Amino acid sequence: MALLGVALLSGCASTITTEVTAFSQGNWQNDPPRTYAFDHGAGKEGRFEDQTYEQWLVQALTGVGFEQVARPQAHYLVNMEYDSNAGLMRVQETVYPDPWYGGPYWGPYYRPWGPWGWGGPGYWPPQTIVRDVPVTQSTLRVFFKDAATGRRVYQVTAQHRDENASLQAAMPYLIRSAFVQFPGESGRSRRVTLPLDPNDK
Repeated sequence: MALLGVALLSGCASTITTEVTAFSQGNWQNDPPRTYAFDHGAGKEGRFEDQTYEQWLVQALTGVGFEQVARPQAHYLVNMEYDSNAGLMRVQETVYPDPWYGGPYWGPYYRPWGPWGWGGPGYWPPQTIVRDVPVTQSTLRVFFKDAATGRRVYQVTAQHRDENASLQAAMPYLIRSAFVQFPGESGRSRRVTLPLDPNDK
């Protein structure tokens, strides 16, 4: 499994964080008219999973001023790709010893075992431990093409990784995160933190 990077796993159960990166063609800046239709790849038209995700994407696009229309009237053609990969994340943690061993040191000299001998309530400093944990990285990519020319004008990628994540659980947050501060600065990654739905905890 690939090493995904050195990072701290989020300990907050009330939010979910994704990394979002967008690229645009030239000076494209969300040019009107903001009408679109989905551009389905071969073999994807009947997949229920795609249909569900497209409905979530429709909501996100509506929120940033886009209108879904029939393909002949669309200014943009939109399609999305998504995948998930298992890997390892290197986590750095601070570990505090058991209080029985973590009291103050005794006497003028450092003695980790204190006045009661080995195992007494002496002083043990916090330790930093680095370990590799299995994680799932979920990725969403959304592409915009100019319907008249077929030229791609915009793409945005949202990624999330966590110990107990799945693509299905992450997807609604990936879609919403991708369109926060839309269209964003081309080529500059940003972290987007969204509140976690209580039903997803």
